Amino acid sequence: MTYRQIVAGLLAGSASLFAVTTAMAEDQSATDLQKITIAAEKGKDPVAKRSRAGTKTDTAIIETPQSISVVTSEQFKKQGATSVSSALRYEPGVTTGSRPGDRFDSVFIRGFGGFGGNANYVHYWDGLRLPTGINYDVPSIDPYLLDGIEITRGPASVLYGSGNPGGIVNLVSKEPQSASANEVFTRFGNDGRAEAGFDFTGPVDESGDLLYRLTGVGRLYDLGFDYSDSKRIAIAPSVTWSPDADTTLTIKASYTRDPNAALTNWMPALGTLQTNPNGQIPYDFFSGNPNYNSFERTQATIGYELEHHFNDVWTARQNLRMMHSESEFKAYSVVPNANAWAAAASCGGVAYLCIGRQSTHYVEQFNALAIDNQLEADFDTGALEHKVLFGLDYQLVDARSTYGNGATTYINYLNPVYEAAPNVAFTGQQDQTRRQTGIYIQDQVKVDNWAFVLAGRNDWSSINSATTTLSSGAVKEVDTTDSAFTWKAGLLYEFDNGIAPYASYATSFDPTMGTGYGGTPFKPTTGQQYEVGVKYQPTNFDGLFTVALYDLTQQNVLTTDTVHTSTNTTITGCSSTTCQTQTGEVRSRGVELGAKFAIMDGLNLSAAYTYADVEVTKSNVASTLGKTPVGAPAHMASLWADYTIGQGALEGLNFGAGVRYMGSTNGDAANTAAMKVPAYTLFDAAVSYDFGNYDPKMKGFQLAVNATNLFNKEYVASCASMYQCFYGTGRVVMATATYKW
Repeated sequence: MTYRQIVAGLLAGSASLFAVTTAMAEDQSATDLQKITIAAEKGKDPVAKRSRAGTKTDTAIIETPQSISVVTSEQFKKQGATSVSSALRYEPGVTTGSRPGDRFDSVFIRGFGGFGGNANYVHYWDGLRLPTGINYDVPSIDPYLLDGIEITRGPASVLYGSGNPGGIVNLVSKEPQSASANEVFTRFGNDGRAEAGFDFTGPVDESGDLLYRLTGVGRLYDLGFDYSDSKRIAIAPSVTWSPDADTTLTIKASYTRDPNAALTNWMPALGTLQTNPNGQIPYDFFSGNPNYNSFERTQATIGYELEHHFNDVWTARQNLRMMHSESEFKAYSVVPNANAWAAAASCGGVAYLCIGRQSTHYVEQFNALAIDNQLEADFDTGALEHKVLFGLDYQLVDARSTYGNGATTYINYLNPVYEAAPNVAFTGQQDQTRRQTGIYIQDQVKVDNWAFVLAGRNDWSSINSATTTLSSGAVKEVDTTDSAFTWKAGLLYEFDNGIAPYASYATSFDPTMGTGYGGTPFKPTTGQQYEVGVKYQPTNFDGLFTVALYDLTQQNVLTTDTVHTSTNTTITGCSSTTCQTQTGEVRSRGVELGAKFAIMDGLNLSAAYTYADVEVTKSNVASTLGKTPVGAPAHMASLWADYTIGQGALEGLNFGAGVRYMGSTNGDAANTAAMKVPAYTLFDAAVSYDFGNYDPKMKGFQLAVNATNLFNKEYVASCASMYQCFYGTGRVVMATATYKW
């Protein structure tokens, strides 16, 4: 069965379910109809006011002394997001699109991120760690399965354990609802895009004790360059059981199959960022090999969320998820050295015309478990209102990666001729087991207009890694065991007019895999952040405004060991001839401004500005000292506005428009002028119409058209090195038909 047939099947199945569910919906009571109305009104609220990500408790954002924002599903749907990372492109402090594509969701937060092994992927899903494999087996969650995305900026180790100091992204799943609500959609667009999906939820029986939700999506598309076809099928069933008023159990499962997921090409800087004497590399050029390149991934999860209220003081929760993922990656990558360009004789005597690339093959899989036990106590001591959280969590990832590399071949980028698929033999295998156990306590205190938070945590982590050379059977094993204490403190005062200044301090740690000279295991990186800011939640209209200033530092950053690195011999404990050491330190200082508000009925606005001064403050590599890490922009800004006409002949017609500015970034660690990636500005637009305003018989039927990079700007999104540059995503236009009831 082809994937076009699968998409057609989803449409047919959705139509059948639509007919059955419509008949059921007509029998709902007046009470259920009232619930639907209430839910619909809540869905119109453009500004999320509460979040669990920053405290693991249901807390108002205005009362949380740190920088937090939430992207609702309604927002990223209007903005035409097709992945989790693209849903974040209008948020302050978050850099996305550095390497475009929907295969992975990698982000920079407050300047901390990277490429390849240093990439910073989306971290959490429903408050539990979203695990990764060893190399390329990185899960991807489809945005259609999500109700929202939470961003917590700055160190979050005190509640979550190991993590990037810049912050975390937490994905919030769609969950069963007590009011019946159903949706089917189909979408078509340029670059071969075809999609269909459904989302059904409501009570299973009249008692309302058992609720269900079933969400699914299938899609085909490409990234706008040659041989970049991508396909996906995803489905997520869930059930909520409430045997009494104090107990809730939600069981969640998901299955995602990506027969192929494309990612933008590696390209040399010469011909993309820099001028090539033979002409620039075409925007749609494919530097790989269509007879060989592929990436397929299958991931499945099952888990539950259990909550029980013992009384007015004590509440217990246990959240658990098991995950299995497997992937196979075949690719040609531009050779990251001087051999990236063939000698003149290898390409008809023309220099800088043939690009060298090497084939590689990885087969990976992992099994993972994450469990978080929480006990919450809500009580008063005199004038102080306490919300105390005790927690014990555990994470386990058992992963394997089998890999091999082939020979270097060359291709003329102006006249590509692709050879037959190579036979790349496996040469190595890596088995890795990662464990982390953490125990934490947090006290949120309120007294009058003051809000305090104080939390501490201790983690114990271990990594066992065994690398096998398949030809000889030789095994190199490394065991790393670490323990770390992290903490945070915050103070906030909320004035009666909705203005709330705050200050906070937080620390982080993150285990570092690998060894240095002599086989000595690396220590975890550590981080500390000071943050002050002001939040404003108006009392006379719907909105949330935030200003945050921060000073964030990370220690034990890996740098090249210039003393022990050799060009001729393999060094014990090092990767081939290159050694690394932990003498690096990176500091990020900046300011972030965010605003989401509705100043009048039907008009919603979202604005953001970021300034980040990211600097390498310690390094034993002189050329990088005082420089900015690759891919981290100093300035970012965005503005989105949409307006729905509320009366007259065009009632229900919605217009949206957005502009995104990404400042220039550095394409090499030494910040050379020739590797400066220029700033770029992109425009987005959207229009939609609810036909129920035209004819009551068409209530629930909506058409929408989205366009991102409206003017089809061609640009270099980023460079990771002289041999790793990435073109940005071109114009994407999508037309969507949705029916809700």
